[in-house]
Amino acid sequence: MKFFTFDEDLDRQVKHIRSRIRLLMNGEVAQQLRDSGLDYPKMYGVSLIHLRKLSQEFQPSNGLADRLWNLAFRETRILATMLAKRDELSDALLAEWADGITNIEMAEQMAFNLLGRRAGSKEIIESWLLHPQLYVRYAALMSIGWQFRFVGKELTPWVKQNLSALEALTNEAKLVHPVSHCLKMAGRYDAELRPSIADFAKECAGSDDRVLKEAGQGILFEFEAAE
Repeated sequence: MKFFTFDEDLDRQVKHIRSRIRLLMNGEVAQQLRDSGLDYPKMYGVSLIHLRKLSQEFQPSNGLADRLWNLAFRETRILATMLAKRDELSDALLAEWADGITNIEMAEQMAFNLLGRRAGSKEIIESWLLHPQLYVRYAALMSIGWQFRFVGKELTPWVKQNLSALEALTNEAKLVHPVSHCLKMAGRYDAELRPSIADFAKECAGSDDRVLKEAGQGILFEFEAAE
C-alpha cells in the first residue's frame, strides 16, 4: 500500500469523488461487468459515461490521479486515467500503476484516456510490451494505435523498426485485437507504413484462423476507407 502525505485540497477532492461514486453506484452494471468476466475486487458499477462526466468536474492533477489509482477501486482507477496530466506524468509512476492493469477494460481505458495521448511515451510502451501481465501488454499495443491518432507520427520510426515483432504478437490469441488496432491506426494515419502493414493484413485475411482472418480484413477495410 502506498502512503501519501497530508494535502488538504487533494484529500478533500478524493473524499468528494468517493462520495459521488457511491451515489452513482449501480448494482446491475456491476453484475453485468462480473458476467462479462470483469470481476474487480472492488467496484461500484458506475457507468463509463457517468465517470467521464464526473471527471470533467475536476482539474487534471497527477497528485489526485495517483491517490485515486491507489484506492484500487475500478471507478477510481478509471478516473485516474482521465484526470492525470498526461504529459507531466512520469514513466516511473506509470510503471507503478502497471500492476493494476488486470483486465481488458482497464487496459483499454488506460490506452484511450492516458497513454495513447501522452507524448514521449516510447520507453514506457517498450517496457510494457515486455511486462509479464497480459493486459499491460494489451494496453501498450492499444496505446500505440491511439498515439497515431492523438499524438501524431512520433512512433513511426519505432513501428517501422519493430513491425515484425508486433506482427509476431498475433501468435497470442488474446493479443490479436490490440495488435490489429495498433497496425490499423498506424497505417491509417501514416501512409508510409501502410504498404508493409497491408501485406501482413493480406496474409491474415487469407488465414484459416477466424480471428486472424477478421483482423486482417478489418485492417484492409480501414486502409481502403483512408485512401
